Amino acid sequence: MHRGGELHADYNPSEIGIFDINENVRKDYASRGYKTFDNMTELVNNSEMIVLGVTPKVIGLIIDELKACYRPGQLMLTVVTGVEQPWYTEHLGEDCKVVICMPNMSSQVGEGAFAVSRNTNCTDEDVERVTAILRSCGLVEEIPDGMMAEILPFNGSAPGFFYHISNLMVKEAEKYGLDPDTAIRLFAQTMKGSAEMILSSNISLQELETALRLPGGATVTALEKIESMGFDAMYDEFVRVSVERCKELGRQ
Repeated sequence: MHRGGELHADYNPSEIGIFDINENVRKDYASRGYKTFDNMTELVNNSEMIVLGVTPKVIGLIIDELKACYRPGQLMLTVVTGVEQPWYTEHLGEDCKVVICMPNMSSQVGEGAFAVSRNTNCTDEDVERVTAILRSCGLVEEIPDGMMAEILPFNGSAPGFFYHISNLMVKEAEKYGLDPDTAIRLFAQTMKGSAEMILSSNISLQELETALRLPGGATVTALEKIESMGFDAMYDEFVRVSVERCKELGRQ
């Protein structure tokens, strides 16, 4: 089951069932070969695994309908922000099998970063079934139960931070008379390459930064300037506010 959205992966669409309250959305999926259903009950009854993708407010409105058709032990992957395992156990029963996932937008280009956590009923095989799907469109890391809000700034919210910086860099490029498209391609590739250095090299983050902090150089001068303006404290706030808001959403 998948309610809204779409996983970017290599699969046969006919094996994927879709329900969305919007008829036009269902027609769009059907035109692309997906199996669509007119209601949630039919979809759940015909699904081995449920993928639940709604907002925190919507899940409270549909949970009774879902509970009525949910089969004990049926595996569910949920991407609902802020809602943790105790809530699912309370509403679906002690024997529910739930894997919570925190995705990010980069999955749309096959470069996602997924954090997942399981409840105690999920076996290693259950988690592998879920992660096999997610790995087709990015990196998957399992984290302890109850830590989804805390992980949000590091994958779920992080693209917003990067895109904001990218927009600022485009404006700076235009100020200096540079072609903005050229500048942003260079900047984006530099972000991509820097990320690959972190992921694939054995060099520590501190060593990577130190290598660019050449005494008297342009880079270290610029870094020292933004540090003096409170950049580090600003990033602390980005993380703190992201975590707090995620928890607030889960309580709504």
